[in-house]
Amino acid sequence: MKEILKLIGLILIGITIIALIMGYAGIIDLGFYKFFGTQTANVQTQIFHENKSYIDGMTSDLANYKYQLTTEKNPIARKAIVEMIIEKYANFDVSKILDPNLRNFLNQVKGGNYND
Repeated sequence: MKEILKLIGLILIGITIIALIMGYAGIIDLGFYKFFGTQTANVQTQIFHENKSYIDGMTSDLANYKYQLTTEKNPIARKAIVEMIIEKYANFDVSKILDPNLRNFLNQVKGGNYND
């Protein structure tokens, strides 16, 4: 019985030593990152996009773009502002904008129906 326990102990020590060597060499970490790294990054990005600061910043930027669009007289500059809005807010959830006027403005711009 003692011999079996001694053998199990040696096996566990051997596995621990191998794991430490692999961890030191970065083999375990590399495999861990390949498997979990992209999933973790996707979750972190999703959490960031749900963050109040991100939504408030996007809403503030949209209000600024709307102001620029209403004050700009040059049609080329106006078109550039519209294209910038469309690109920046392509994947933004419009329902996150609390101000109904800004939400309507963004829907109009994205739909190609903006006339001021």
